[in-house]
Amino acid sequence: MMEEPFALGARLSACAAFVREGRVLADIGTDHAYLPIWLVRTGKIPRAFASDINEEPIQLAKEHIRRYGIADKITAFTADGMAKIPPDEVDDIVIAGMGGDNIAGILEGAPWLLSPRYHLILQPMSKAERLRAYLYAHQFFILEEKPVCEANRIYTVICAEYTPEPFHYSDFDIYAGRLDKKNPCAAALLQRQAGILRDMADGCAVRHDDKGEKHFRALAEQLLR
Repeated sequence: MMEEPFALGARLSACAAFVREGRVLADIGTDHAYLPIWLVRTGKIPRAFASDINEEPIQLAKEHIRRYGIADKITAFTADGMAKIPPDEVDDIVIAGMGGDNIAGILEGAPWLLSPRYHLILQPMSKAERLRAYLYAHQFFILEEKPVCEANRIYTVICAEYTPEPFHYSDFDIYAGRLDKKNPCAAALLQRQAGILRDMADGCAVRHDDKGEKHFRALAEQLLR
């Protein structure tokens, strides 16, 4: 008898909510494959690919997949980024639990993602603004962004897709994203980002960069309005 689906934490639940029903998932940096297992066992998706750069979590992932009786629906393997993901077989890509620069580097290594077919579901552990800057610069439009509070930490989950039509974005968009400050978790994220911007302004002041100092202080104030 197969075990019942387990409950996901708030962070992975937010990622799962952005996955489109009936689509094939690629979970990059899957760790123990909890997200694809949950999505397949609850019937939201028919199948998935789960990859991780390290062998040990993949072996554990394979054990979990077998335990839930879905080895025919989830393919787990070791890979660097999306090197082994078949572009013509996946629709939604989840990259969660990594730094923003690392996620951007993985996306950079998969130029086939420059297609409206794919939804990117990205959960940076740090430097979300640098990930947003990468997305915007490569014409990935952020459809939605959801803040999440879990284990005394605050995260953001970004849902984006490529658009062939150029669009306008500003430094404010890079630092604020699509966060709704009415949400307490989002407000806390923006407060933290404003603090980072103030530190950047202070650094500019030390270097006597008046233009940079004014720019970053103004952005910090704009985030909190």
